[in-house]
Amino acid sequence: MIRALLAAVVLTLLGSCTEPRSQQCRKVCKREAECIEETGSKTPFEEKECVAACAALEADSANSGAKVQRHVDCVFSPQKSCAAVLECK
Repeated sequence: MIRALLAAVVLTLLGSCTEPRSQQCRKVCKREAECIEETGSKTPFEEKECVAACAALEADSANSGAKVQRHVDCVFSPQKSCAAVLECK
């Protein structure tokens, strides 16, 4: 009984601590992962971590929202090569 209650509390807390995952962040991180694979880059990259970090920065619109949007615009610039995508800041 106590274990079930404890498990329920932990799951509730974990659910409330995670950032919502925006479609924009998923698309950007997917493109970056594709480019890392395509270029054979040795840069360590975890797509899920990218999405989580992006969503957290995106949620902090007062301090980071504009930076996230500039990065999104850079990644999805028309005819941008993968090498150029990986240079986006």
